[in-house]
Amino acid sequence: MGHSKIDDLFNELFGFYPKKAGQAYEMLVAAAIKAITNGEVSYNKFVKGEYSDTSYQLDALLEKDNLNSMIEAKDYTIDDKKVGRDDLQKLQGALTDLNVDKGIFASATDYTKPSKKYSKATTINPSQKEIELYHIRPSTLLDEKGQIKQFEINLIVSMPRHDKGQYEVAWTNEAIEQFQKDGLIGKPIKARIDAFYNSDGSLNISLEEFTLDNQPISENIDSDWAEGCWLLRNLFIKYDDKLYGIRGMKYKIPYEKSSTTFTIKSEGSPKVLIKSEDGKVNKLLTDEQLRKLTFDNNEVK
Repeated sequence: MGHSKIDDLFNELFGFYPKKAGQAYEMLVAAAIKAITNGEVSYNKFVKGEYSDTSYQLDALLEKDNLNSMIEAKDYTIDDKKVGRDDLQKLQGALTDLNVDKGIFASATDYTKPSKKYSKATTINPSQKEIELYHIRPSTLLDEKGQIKQFEINLIVSMPRHDKGQYEVAWTNEAIEQFQKDGLIGKPIKARIDAFYNSDGSLNISLEEFTLDNQPISENIDSDWAEGCWLLRNLFIKYDDKLYGIRGMKYKIPYEKSSTTFTIKSEGSPKVLIKSEDGKVNKLLTDEQLRKLTFDNNEVK
């Protein structure tokens, strides 16, 4: 018997053909669910019913955030038909007998209107478990329309150069009186301001620490300078081992700018579309993404 297009796609991605007919699609669905959820996904899993002795064969099972979802996969591409309401009702029958929270139905074709209506009803019917509808199939060029394959980022980094800044201190009246007593009024004073002190001479905060939380503000991102004022109440500057109180500090600090451009693009070529009927999920999975996954002891890793 020949291979279907999905069989060939599976072999292209993972390097082998599953032995069981139709299993290629089931495993592809399991891989796609794993890729978008990063939950624990197993396939071809057998689970016994809670209220019956029936043994159910699950195409796949998703376990994530303490919730279990039974996954049913149907590939009707050969028959060229849509998933019908009866397919969903059959899944609902299994859900009511299993210790799972909800169902996920994956179709390689589409869903009939009655099946979509039935799925929507499961979200509000208290006697049923919710069934989510997914379209999972080989992607086409049309699917890529409107998708962003790559984008360029131009990153501009603007760093304040405090060491090249211009500062003007607003002194307290007590500090001015102290300057007069010390005979410093009208005389040039050279001092390195690298810290602020408390009235008892203990260190309050270094200038480096202060500027980390109080960055200079520029009104325009294109400006080469940042100008403003820091309010510094009850703090002191030390000069010649004496403390002088300040009220604030006016600053004019230059910015040192650098820029770089880099491109972010998707890895590999789009191969599989995974899209939920409600539109919350709409993603193209590439061959590189899928080839990172492996099938080991009925688990997707």
